Amino acid sequence: MKPETTRAFVLTLLVNLLAGTTLATDGTPLLCTKSKLVFEESFSADKLDSRWSAAKGDWKIVDGALQGSELKEDMHAASIRTDVELPGTLILQFDFKFDGGNTIHCSFNGRGHICRATITSQGFVLKGEKVKNDDADKAVTVGQVQQEFVKGKWYKMQIEIDGEEFVARVNDGPIAFGSHAKVAREKTNFGFPMAGVSSQIDNIKIWSATSNPDWAATKKRLPANKMVAPTPPTPKNRFATLDKNNDDRLSLQEFIGNRPREVQATAEKQFNRKDKNNDGSLSLSEFVPRQADKQD
Repeated sequence: MKPETTRAFVLTLLVNLLAGTTLATDGTPLLCTKSKLVFEESFSADKLDSRWSAAKGDWKIVDGALQGSELKEDMHAASIRTDVELPGTLILQFDFKFDGGNTIHCSFNGRGHICRATITSQGFVLKGEKVKNDDADKAVTVGQVQQEFVKGKWYKMQIEIDGEEFVARVNDGPIAFGSHAKVAREKTNFGFPMAGVSSQIDNIKIWSATSNPDWAATKKRLPANKMVAPTPPTPKNRFATLDKNNDDRLSLQEFIGNRPREVQATAEKQFNRKDKNNDGSLSLSEFVPRQADKQD
């Protein structure tokens, strides 16, 4: 190799190393070290295994993968989960693909929701969930990256959890990472809520793991995550989201949606106040009076 070629190669290597782009491009975990395989699912059977419990949506095996679709009548994302003893330090891998769906969550649960990775076509977010039955508590964004996921293409996500630390990556893309006490809570099951019609998952593997002693040094070399606050929905977008049957009217059931049971009576009173013509449904102008024509 010529001297100038050698210098260029070394310079490129150093730049990539400092930027964190050479880290774990082969899928090697960053936060943890694999120990024992504790769960595996390839959806190779014709029917869904009985260890999976589907709460909402339509779930079926399609071409050796699990396909989930949201149902309008559920007024809730499709949701499926399985009980499994999850260690405090773990590595989880799964393949995913968007067809017509728009969101895939990998959700860890225990006494309520614990933490999750939420994937859309534009990237993914890691969150610690709010404490169950504590209205004052809120979910916390732990890490976030922007990455495009093309419809119809398979990708592999790797999630690592070690106590409060939460790390994830898709293929050899950017690394989402962060920590919060919410992440460390006990986890007794995991699942995959999905919004839209439809998305697929496959080749799920979970390993118990040990802490990687190099993580602290590795983390210092990683580019910081850019946290992007979600764009508040406009009144018209909110109306369209609630309008599950796309008839440009909101029924009481659609208006209440999946609100907690303890606030449904208050929501019903609000619905009745908005229903000015007492026809049992809301138009857009009734839903957001004086604003419907001003905001898109």
